[in-house]
Order: sequence, then C-alpha cells, then structure tokens
Amino acid sequence: MQHGIRSDSVLRAERIAALAPPVACVVVLAEWLAYVDWEGFDSALHRDLQRVAALIDIELQSPGIAATLRDAVDHAVFAAQRPALVDAALASVVRQITQFP
Repeated sequence: MQHGIRSDSVLRAERIAALAPPVACVVVLAEWLAYVDWEGFDSALHRDLQRVAALIDIELQSPGIAATLRDAVDHAVFAAQRPALVDAALASVVRQITQFP
C-alpha cells in the first residue's frame, strides 16, 4: 500500500491523520462504509459517526448528506442516501485529484 496503512497497524489513526485531508476523508469514509456492511448500520451509528458526518460536511462539501446521516434512525434512510454519499466522494476525488497518490 502506498502509505503503509494496514488494519493491524497500531499507528493507524495517526497515519490517517497525517494524510492530506481529501485522502484521509476517503480512507475514513471507506472504512466506515465497510463497517456498515460488516456490522450493520445500527452498530456503525456508534462508531465515529460525528467524525464521518463532519468529513462529509467539510471535505465532501455535502452538508445535506451529513445532516441526514446524523439524523438517520434506521437503515432505510441511510440506504436511500448511500448512493448520493458515494457520488459526493467520487466528485471530491475528481475535484482534488492532485492530492491523491
């Protein structure tokens, strides 16, 4: 891996924090979405939800999606917003492509 980030890394959070903000956002968002798939949306609500929502708001420039995520009370609401979230992440990468290795 380009930045040496592995799931078993003791310094994982520090390494992610050292990345350029757009790259860190994609890494954190991908990890959180994978957690949703592995453990379910109810469990993911208790895992860095405020951090993820803040990244969506600031880095992805999608305050509407962030607010919906903060207010989501069930998986159906989140599932309806997930395609827009993925589209916003892709648009962010395209806008800031020079930040990505």
